[in-house]
Amino acid sequence: MNNQIFKNLIIFTSIPIILISIYVCFYTYQKNKGEYLDAIGIRLNESKNLIDELLVKYIDKSSYMITNQKLIKNLQKNYGNDLEQMIYFFEDTDAMIGEPYYEDIRSPFIIHADNETLFDGKFIDKLTNIESNDFIEEAKKSPTTEIIWKSDLTVKDDQRYLTFYRNIVDFKTSIGILEVNIPYNIVALKMDMIGVPDRGLILSVNKDGDILHLNNQTQLEIPNLQSISQKDYFIVSSSLKDGNQIIVAIPKMEVNKKTFRTIMLVVGFFMIYIFVMLLASKTTAHRITGNLENFINKIKRNDQLLLNEELIQITGTDDVSIIKLKLKELVSRLNEIHKEMVTVKLEKSSLEIELLQSRINPHLLYNSLSVINWTALWNKDHKTVEIIDAMTKYYRIALSKGNSLISVASELEMIKEYVKINVIAHSVDYQLVLDIEEEILGFYTSKHLIQPVVENAILHGLNGKSENAIVTIKGYLALPDIVFEISDNGRGMGPESINDIMNLNFTASFGGYGIKNVIKRIQAYYGNNHGIAIESEVGKGTKVTIRIEALNEAELNERREFRTFDAS
Repeated sequence: MNNQIFKNLIIFTSIPIILISIYVCFYTYQKNKGEYLDAIGIRLNESKNLIDELLVKYIDKSSYMITNQKLIKNLQKNYGNDLEQMIYFFEDTDAMIGEPYYEDIRSPFIIHADNETLFDGKFIDKLTNIESNDFIEEAKKSPTTEIIWKSDLTVKDDQRYLTFYRNIVDFKTSIGILEVNIPYNIVALKMDMIGVPDRGLILSVNKDGDILHLNNQTQLEIPNLQSISQKDYFIVSSSLKDGNQIIVAIPKMEVNKKTFRTIMLVVGFFMIYIFVMLLASKTTAHRITGNLENFINKIKRNDQLLLNEELIQITGTDDVSIIKLKLKELVSRLNEIHKEMVTVKLEKSSLEIELLQSRINPHLLYNSLSVINWTALWNKDHKTVEIIDAMTKYYRIALSKGNSLISVASELEMIKEYVKINVIAHSVDYQLVLDIEEEILGFYTSKHLIQPVVENAILHGLNGKSENAIVTIKGYLALPDIVFEISDNGRGMGPESINDIMNLNFTASFGGYGIKNVIKRIQAYYGNNHGIAIESEVGKGTKVTIRIEALNEAELNERREFRTFDAS
């Protein structure tokens, strides 16, 4: 008990602190994670806005160019050999674009004109000179309002560019394509302004998932976007106007390191708490059970205290004293029960001796009946001979060397002899009609299972009926059961009598084997799913249906090992 109280105190005091510790660790982890993601999210949005402002600048300028009517008109002129007009056009275009031109850096704006009379210039190129791709073909079919972004970066003169195309249209007729190249180093610079987190990375990917830019501090090779797993990283992303994404990936290990310090503090506090609780629980358990433990040890050392409970002295009114008092009362009651059991055992032994002394010897019974039979033969008393033969056959089956299980065939043979005895004894011609399926004769049953029902039919149902007194036994196999229907054409009985019998309130008994006995034995051998059913009508007779399992001798003996019943 001392150990049990100690264990329970530890368990019940530890559960709250464990739950609190788990909550603190979880809350700390979520707080650290939230702080990381919030800080990165703010800086990511700032960088996104800067990049989008840059892209909008180029988009707006492209919109101005492709809607400039002077540019559209000049793009469709037939210049032939008019170099002067062509030069004026180039100068106007240069002024409109207003971008510096360097031989090693491609102009951000290039007009690919569908005009063979134009020469190539700084910002002008013939449409036939451009290498065709899917994006240009799509742009040719698109309205002027649509922007066709190239998914991968354009590389020109060892420089990388974000590129988009727009259709130049005059009255629904495409007259050229505007190509806009945005230096990607400017985009990457604004992207890196986020600041790479410790052992983290910043990257930009296109719609196809290809990495366009990567700033990596993880010291791990990142070949593609699929290698950045949410299992290992917290991922924050944002979409740009060009359809590309900026992604910031923070290793979960970095967040876990910060959380780990909190966990170690909680574990340290928990260990101190457990140590204190161990001492407190041990002391409390000893104070609660010490007095009772001393009392039990005293009883263990002195067996006389258990046999003479008056020697147990109890003082005090605390809980332990009450337990002692109840224990003393229990010892007193056990001593009383022990004395009663000894008395009952002595009485039982005496009764067994008397029973052994008065037991009928079957051989003496058979020999006595044999002497009476020979005497009746000598005196030519054939009626006495007949009844003695019937009694001998009946008791040979009924005693059956002490066996309580017999075959269905033997049970029916015993019933035949029983009816024959009653015919002679009552001088009434009782008729026994057997309608038995042959296949059930080899199955076994408890002895005197059907006979009491037949006895009840003769002594109560047919009593007073001098002629046409019939008892019918029908037996058939209804797998997995055997069914016996015992019916008579006697006086019958009312519903109240049937209810009394079925509820075991019927006290009549016949030869020591009443209907109540039959019901109990069926339940003992075969269980509650088997038993008897009674149908009766006053003045017309009674039918009793018995349902038992179809078992051979070995199966029935095995069943009896689990369901003990004294048939005697």
